Amino acid sequence: MDKKTVKVIAWIIVLTMILTSFSFVIFLPAAFADTKEDTTSKEYLLNRLVEMQNYMEFLNKYYKDPVNYDQLMDAAMDGATQSLEDPYSVFYTTDAESQQFVENVSGEYAGVGLTMTTADKKHEVVSVNGAGPALKAGVEAGDQVIKVDGKDVSALNTNELVQLMRGEKGTKVTLTILRDGQQKDITITREIVTTASISYEMKGAHVGYIDISGFDSDVATEFRMAKAALVNKGAESLIIDLRDNPGGYIDGAVEIANEILPSGYITHFINKDNVFESEKATGIAGPTMPIVLLVNEETASSSELLAGALQDNKAATLVGTTTFGKGIAQQIVTLSAGDKAKVSVFYFVTPNKKTIHHVGITPDYVVRNGTVGSEEAKAKYLTFAPMSEDQKPKAGDTGLNVYGAQQRLSLIGYYTGDITGTMDENTVAAVKKFQKDEALFAYGVIDNTTKNRLELAAYSLAYGNTKAGEDLQLAKALELLGK
Repeated sequence: MDKKTVKVIAWIIVLTMILTSFSFVIFLPAAFADTKEDTTSKEYLLNRLVEMQNYMEFLNKYYKDPVNYDQLMDAAMDGATQSLEDPYSVFYTTDAESQQFVENVSGEYAGVGLTMTTADKKHEVVSVNGAGPALKAGVEAGDQVIKVDGKDVSALNTNELVQLMRGEKGTKVTLTILRDGQQKDITITREIVTTASISYEMKGAHVGYIDISGFDSDVATEFRMAKAALVNKGAESLIIDLRDNPGGYIDGAVEIANEILPSGYITHFINKDNVFESEKATGIAGPTMPIVLLVNEETASSSELLAGALQDNKAATLVGTTTFGKGIAQQIVTLSAGDKAKVSVFYFVTPNKKTIHHVGITPDYVVRNGTVGSEEAKAKYLTFAPMSEDQKPKAGDTGLNVYGAQQRLSLIGYYTGDITGTMDENTVAAVKKFQKDEALFAYGVIDNTTKNRLELAAYSLAYGNTKAGEDLQLAKALELLGK
């Protein structure tokens, strides 16, 4: 290489360094400038909306296929809602979706009045509403619905089937049912059906029992009437069953608490870490009586509000298992264009300001019901790793004990993450919750006692136990009330 070539290369290197340095000098002030924007300000929002409009116009002009602005806007709204990472906040793209939510909560809809369950692609009638049109038409519990208006429904889930049977008041729907091996067509005229949220009976001479299946718009009135009827029959104490109650209207739970509590707070509402409203008992409650409240892992939302109110005020003894842990309230909002969304607007906590969301309510007496076993659970259980290592895993540890514990926690419903064998944050939380429910020291370490309890719980779910089918929680409630 001659000197001239070397000199040219050298100048290129120097020039490149100068340009690189110059670019760095140009951009360096921007890197260290205070460019942090207030992403909560209205000005920021308006700027981003202009940006979004420009992008949508770009898509409309240059995308390879025709662009529908309505579709783009729905996707933007849905994306904004999903970014909250809140499974209870939903942007509805159809009126049917929002109407279904309202009907489920209110307990009133236009349909036939059937409660369905689905297993192995078979849709079975669990119960027939006593005031619904299906009963008058001759549908019975145990019937299997195989067609709706001639359409085979075996591929549908329960929710899809229910929506197919619902419709406008006065319209007809034909169900093809299977009963005792025989097919039969039953035509039903849809009516407005109101679901009963409360059933009640006496458990012996002096114990009244009220089952609350949901908190619809009439639940407080139904409770008041049920309680009065039981007292008239001689009830001196009460069992309130909130097991498998998914919640509903918060007002209903507050009103029932008000029927029981003579004084004190019922709940507090929190938005952005500030208590903006508190509900207190108004003093309308009648004479107090001993109460046991039954709860389980499916007791959620408004049910937990009521459970927390009675527990903190020592107005009831809670029996069962730790509740679901949904301590947030949603509101249906209608936008100017008519679109609807369900948005979580506040947290609710117990009178003593204990958190419910993601925590649940721990009962005073932890009691698990007997199980009958499951072939599906048994097949999983037989593949589980043994928890045979001597170590007692804590946060951050790995090993066979952790792997086996995750498998068992997943089977019994405490853990939903990946089975990794690593004691991560979610695994520690699941172990703590299990220990708490088992009345063990809840410190998140898989000690020998915890391993034994996990093994027993998983085995019982797979193979059943000696108390299979027994309602041990109800039995404990009756024991506490001295029956």
